[in-house]
Amino acid sequence: MGKNKKKRNKKYTGIDARQDESTVTVHKVSAVNRSAFGQWIFEHKKLIRIVAIAALVIVIIIAAFAITL
Repeated sequence: MGKNKKKRNKKYTGIDARQDESTVTVHKVSAVNRSAFGQWIFEHKKLIRIVAIAALVIVIIIAAFAITL
C-alpha cells in the first residue's frame, strides 16, 4: 500500500475563486420600540460619531483661520 495524499480542507481564496452569492444582512435587535429614524440612528451610531468629530475639527480649523485674518 502506497502513501495516501492528504486532502485539501482549506477554502480557496484566490482571484478566480467562486464567490458566495448569498449575503446576510445582520440587524441589531433589541426589545425596544423605536421609530424608523431612531432605528437608523441606532444602527449607524459609529459612522455618525466619526462624521460629527470630523465636522467639528473642520469647523475649529476654519474658525482659527478666520480669527487670524
